[in-house]
Amino acid sequence: MTRRRLTGWLAWFVALNVLWLVFISAWVWEEAILGIFASAVAATAAEAVREQRLARFRPRLRWLWQARVLLWRALRESAFVLAALARQLVGRGRVRGRFRVVPVSLPADRDEQAAKRALLTAGASFAPNMYVVTIDNREGLMLVHELTPGDGR
Repeated sequence: MTRRRLTGWLAWFVALNVLWLVFISAWVWEEAILGIFASAVAATAAEAVREQRLARFRPRLRWLWQARVLLWRALRESAFVLAALARQLVGRGRVRGRFRVVPVSLPADRDEQAAKRALLTAGASFAPNMYVVTIDNREGLMLVHELTPGDGR
């Protein structure tokens, strides 16, 4: 059992530390050291939650497969947002964002549902044009805000 805990802790630590380095996007010794401590604390918390079975879910490979488009969406939507900013700056149009309701399919299992909501929120809010306001579990609806509506999506 100890080997499993150590392996899980190391997996969390490495993944979270890499994520930390991506987020800071610069190599500064002080930030890297802080990231090591933060990753260790977070990995310990994640293993404690797993060990106590407070939350359990298995990510679906198809959920992660859908993330392959995030980089392209971020680049494309950055172009839409920058074009809207340019139009706004030269006085050739006013940007009017909008709220939109998007139907989503959520699993019946409570833990899987929470995981999918978290992934949907992170994925839909990743690109700069849209962010998730809330997800209604019962109705299977996601409320999003778009900065530049009608971007061709």
